[in-house]
Amino acid sequence: MGLYGLPFDGIKGIRAEMGRLEDIEAALLEDAKVLKQECSKAFGYGTPIALLQERNKAFIPLRWRDMSKGSNNRVRIMLDCDVGQQLQASLPEEKWRELLGFELRRMHLSHALGLVRYELSRLKRLESEFNAWRKLMRDLKPQ
Repeated sequence: MGLYGLPFDGIKGIRAEMGRLEDIEAALLEDAKVLKQECSKAFGYGTPIALLQERNKAFIPLRWRDMSKGSNNRVRIMLDCDVGQQLQASLPEEKWRELLGFELRRMHLSHALGLVRYELSRLKRLESEFNAWRKLMRDLKPQ
């Protein structure tokens, strides 16, 4: 155990943790790909919303997009937007339940992926800071 209960204390530990998280990210990205495919298969490409994956600094990788009227706008919360309400009114109850199932999976997967990506970005910063610290420590050694 490292300082402050972290699972590492040196550069090797930091890099090992980054590798572990990159493996988790790859598995989550595969899950996201499967979720998008399942959603497209269940609802086709004619629905007014689409599940898309994006990389952003908000760490919200999976979002719904409003595809109605040729627009491609992000939908903050699918259930609260006009398009979501129109979709609810137009879908049979069983299809609406299926869509809500996709929404539940999207929320959790997006959260997990966002957490992993955030932690990776923090570890990259820590690695950079640790390397700078090591350089300063080497410079202090008597020659």
